[in-house]
Formats: sequence, C-alpha cells, structure tokens
Amino acid sequence: MSAIDPRSRLRRRRWFLPALRAVLWTLSGAVAFAIALLLVAVPFDEGGWLLGCAPVALLLVIAVGLTDANTDDLARRARYPWPYLLWIIGILASCAGEGLLLGCAWLAVRGSVQGVDQRPAASLAWLGALLLLVGIGLLVGSALLRVRSGKSAERARSVRLTGPRVPAVVTEVTQNRSDNVQMLWNVTLRFEDSQGRPRWHTLVHHDRVRVGSRRGIRFDPRKPQRRSTIFVEWDRR
Repeated sequence: MSAIDPRSRLRRRRWFLPALRAVLWTLSGAVAFAIALLLVAVPFDEGGWLLGCAPVALLLVIAVGLTDANTDDLARRARYPWPYLLWIIGILASCAGEGLLLGCAWLAVRGSVQGVDQRPAASLAWLGALLLLVGIGLLVGSALLRVRSGKSAERARSVRLTGPRVPAVVTEVTQNRSDNVQMLWNVTLRFEDSQGRPRWHTLVHHDRVRVGSRRGIRFDPRKPQRRSTIFVEWDRR
C-alpha cells in the first residue's frame, strides 16, 4: 500500500520515459565517440584502458530496453527486437566512426606540424568512414523496419478486433515436447478463407481440446496464410 497517487509518480508522467531514453541513447553514443577519439588521439600504451569502458555504452542501451519491459504500447513493441538491435549497432558504429574521423583529423594536423608519418591516420580514417556509413545505414534500416513492424502490429490488432470470424474444426491434437514443466499441446485447426479454400493452422495451447470440436478463428482476408494475423477464439460462443 502506498500513500502516493500513482499518477503523480515521476515515471508515470508522459515526458519522463522519452526524456530518459534520449539521455541514455545520447550518453551511449557519447561513450562510443569518446573511446574511438581518444584511442586514436592518445598513444595506445597510455589510453588502452579506455577499451574497458566499452561495456558502459552497451549497458546504457540495455537500460533503454528495460524502460520498455512489459509495455502494452504497440508503437513501442514495434521497436523490438530487430529495429532495437539495429539501432544499437547503428548508434555505436556511427558515433565510433565519427570519433575515429575526428581523431584522424587531429593526428593529421599534429603530424603536419611535427613532420610525422600520416599513413596510419589515413588507414584509420577509412575505417572511421566505413563505420560511419554502416552506422547510418543501420539507423535508416532500423527506422524503416520499425515503421513496417508498427503497421503489421496495427493490422494484427485490427484483425483481432474486427477481422472476419469463421468456424474452425480441430483436426489433430498432439503433445508438445518443448516444455517438461507444463504440459502443452499442438492443436491443428481447419477453416475456410474468404474464397472458400481450406486452410490449416497449427499452434500451441495449454489445454487438450477434443478432436472434432469447433472454435472460432479470425484472420486477415488479404493474407489468410499469415500466421501472425490468425487468432483462435478458444471460448465457445
């Protein structure tokens, strides 16, 4: 029991979690940038310890994921898992690439002044440019994949609520061997799509249903074969 109104808690305010995620993403990119920059600008025997800071960047982006634990927001769910992973790699790669490029620029300026061989800096500059391009590409790919996942999630929600409901017959029930703790069952149902063609859908269920029993199924008439938009109504109506 708490004496504080849950709506008044900081984490329940609309601005808090987006601001927290922005800070964590920024800090993660800053860590990757600083490590790459200092490893190039500072001799390795003096700055090699910076590699030990690399896990800090990963911990920061993992913390971003934890802020979305058990979220019911479809827009947030669409970010996981692949868009989120691509965004992580893209942020770290692009920021590290920028750090390498800036470090190489510093070495080039210092080398021109001191007359030092600049070939090592040139090779690192190529690596930095490659990381930057790959990182930007991953960020763009993550954004596109997130939009696609969001549309798929919204379509699945629409089908689940308003999709055509047709009767389905249980044709086969077998025991699922993937879990030794809870007894699960592989249930195959037969139904007909909007064109009258027979379709079969197999999924795992926690109850053993009787072969020949009937259930309702909702599906996407545009793509009746897509498993992610097939929903079985286990309760008889």
